[in-house]
Amino acid sequence: MADIALRGELWDNDSADVLRWWGWRDITAPMDIQAALEAAGGEDVTLLINSPGGDMAVGLEIRSMLRRYRGKTTALFQGYGASSATLASTGCQVIQSEPGALLCYHNPSNTTEGDYRAMRRSAEALRNARDCILEVYTARSGAKTREELISLMDKDIWISPTQAKEYGLIDEIIGAGPEVADPAAFVAATGGRIRLTQAMREDYQAHVAAQRAEAARKEQAKRTLARLKVLANY
Repeated sequence: MADIALRGELWDNDSADVLRWWGWRDITAPMDIQAALEAAGGEDVTLLINSPGGDMAVGLEIRSMLRRYRGKTTALFQGYGASSATLASTGCQVIQSEPGALLCYHNPSNTTEGDYRAMRRSAEALRNARDCILEVYTARSGAKTREELISLMDKDIWISPTQAKEYGLIDEIIGAGPEVADPAAFVAATGGRIRLTQAMREDYQAHVAAQRAEAARKEQAKRTLARLKVLANY
C-alpha cells in the first residue's frame, strides 16, 4: 500500500510552483497527487490529510483523480482537514480519521469588488458553489440530509471525528482505544490563505527565464566546444 500526502493549502499547479520557489513547502497541487497515483500503479493507496483546504476547484480536481483511480483508495485525516481538503477526501472509497483530528465543513467564500449588482451576483454564485459542495457530501451513503448539512456549514466551526461520523461525512475513527475520549469541537475559522502577489509571480517568471537562459548558454557552449574538438582532430 502506498501513502500519498495531502499537506498544507491546496493550490493550482502554476501557483504552487511560484510559492515553492518562494520557500513554502506545505502546499499540495493536482500535479503532486497525479504523480503519486501514477507511481502507485494501481496498488492500494492511503491519502494522508493534514490541510486547511484552499482552492475549491483544486479539491474537486483531486477528488476526480482519486475517484477514477483503479486501486482501492482510503483517506485518513491526521491533524486537521477543512474546506476543499474535505472535498478531495470524498474521492476515496473509505474516509477515516485519527481521534484527535479537527474537521471543518463550511460555506465557500470569495472576495468581490463592485456595486450592489456585483455583490448580488457574487452572493448567488456562492450559493451555487455551496450547492455543488452539498452534492458532493450528500452523494455519500449515510450522509445526513441537505438541510442538516447546510446548518453545519453555516456554523463554520471545527468538529470532532465523532461528530463528522454522525453527519455521515467520514466512515471510521481509527487508532482510538477505549480509554481515548473524543475531543470537543473548537469554534474557529480555517484562517487566511498565503498571499500570492503579482510581484511574486513576476519574480518567479524572471527566475525561470534566467534559468532557461543559463541552460541555453551552457548548451551552446557545449556545442561550441564539441565543434572545436572536431576541428582540432581534423
